[in-house]
Parts: sequence; structure tokens; C-alpha cells
Amino acid sequence: MAFPFKVVAFDMDGTFLRDDKTFDRELFSQLLDRLLAQDVHVVVASGDQYECLLKYFPTRHEQLTFISENGAHIIDHDEELAVQTMDPTVVSELIPFMVDKMDLVPSLSGHQHGYISPNVSASQLKRLQFYFPNHVLIDDFKQLPTDRFYQISFVVEPDKLKEQLQALRSRFGKRLKITPSGNGSVDLTIPGVDKAQALQKMLAQWQLTADDLVAFGDGGNDVTMLKMVRVGWAMQNASKTVKLAADFTADEDNNHDAVLHVLQSYL
Repeated sequence: MAFPFKVVAFDMDGTFLRDDKTFDRELFSQLLDRLLAQDVHVVVASGDQYECLLKYFPTRHEQLTFISENGAHIIDHDEELAVQTMDPTVVSELIPFMVDKMDLVPSLSGHQHGYISPNVSASQLKRLQFYFPNHVLIDDFKQLPTDRFYQISFVVEPDKLKEQLQALRSRFGKRLKITPSGNGSVDLTIPGVDKAQALQKMLAQWQLTADDLVAFGDGGNDVTMLKMVRVGWAMQNASKTVKLAADFTADEDNNHDAVLHVLQSYL
């Protein structure tokens, strides 16, 4: 059966991946072979670092397109196509404000490395080391590393989230996109840069349009992507906002390989 789209894009955490970070590798490999045979572009669209995403596709990465860092970094078939990093003057003002005024511990996603603090709980450190496989530990953020940064994140206690968001938005709201990403995590990114914008770049390069695209997501950073495509799928576990942005909601959640089963039904 002919696949009805020219591009497939899917988010990773909460969408393609189960909660334990696994997926049905055998089924994915079979479906990928069938999609590539029909000249379909397969896009991994995530907020994670490229180096983290590579771990999931050790033998197939050269056949995929990666939109990482919520759209700021694009790698197509192992070729780096786009690098959009934060304004250094904003970063130099933001970090001291977060550390000194707000008592926050930032994590920096750089072009060269991830930068994380060892002064966090053991469980949080383990989580950060997973998401930043190529990382450097920083005790003191007063001296920033010489690097360009895609995004900056932090974790805050749920009861302090509203207050911290308000403080950041009042100071940096016009210069940064400030997005809660679940579980008390907040991402600070470049305004105007997101998965939808990165997908538009790739569609233009492939001489395709949003009508050629099907996408899958579950979180707030997937909304623009789901709205722009011809057909957007929300996971059963997605928030109400995401489900409203999508055209369809899958019968299954991420823990039951919903993305793979929807793709299988198309094929």
C-alpha cells in the first residue's frame, strides 16, 4: 500500500519512546525500510540534544533527519544543516539572574557540550547525564564556558513554578521563549525557533509542503508542529491542549508504541 505522506515527523519522550526509553526496534526497522523504499523522509523532532538522540538509532541515524534542541539544530543524513543559538548578551544577563536572584540551577545545552551542575540531587544528576551524554560539570556558573547555547533549562518545585515563570517573563519575556515542559522542568529557548519552523526549512529544501507531512506528539513543544501539518496525531497520554491541536488522537499511548502502530496502519 502506498504511504500517503512524503514526510513523517515524531517527538521522542512521551511519544515515540516508552517511559523506560525503549521502543520496538524490530518493528521500527521494518517500517523504516518500507518508508525509505517509498522515498519518505523520516524526521526525529525533539527538544533533546542530537548526541542524546543518536543513542536510540545507532545503526540507522544516517538515514534519518534530526531536528533537535526544539528546532535550533538540524542534522540531515549526518550533515549539519542549521545551528541557531541564543544571543550571547541575553545569556550573560540571564545566568547571573537565575543563579543569584532566583536561586536556580541551570543546565546549558551548548553546541560543543552540555553543561550541568553536580550540586543537584543524585537522581536529577543521573537524569541530566542521560540527556547530555557529552557533558561538562560546572560548579560555578559565574564563569561561563566559551560555547554557543541552544537552550537553557532548569527544574523548579511545583509550588514555586508560577512565581518563577512570572519573574522570568517580566525580565526576559520579549527576548526568550519560556516554556514549562512537564515535571517542573522549564525550557528557555530562542523566540521564533521551534519544531514547526525547522520542519518548514526542511520541507522547502525537499520542495515539499506541510500537506506532505504527518506528525506525532504529546507535549507543549509539539503544538506548533501538530498544527502546521496536514495530519497531526496526539498520543493517548497527551495533554488536552495537544489533543486539541492535533487532528487525531491515537488509541494507544507511548508505552504501547502508538506511533509505530499508526504508521503500520497507513502502510
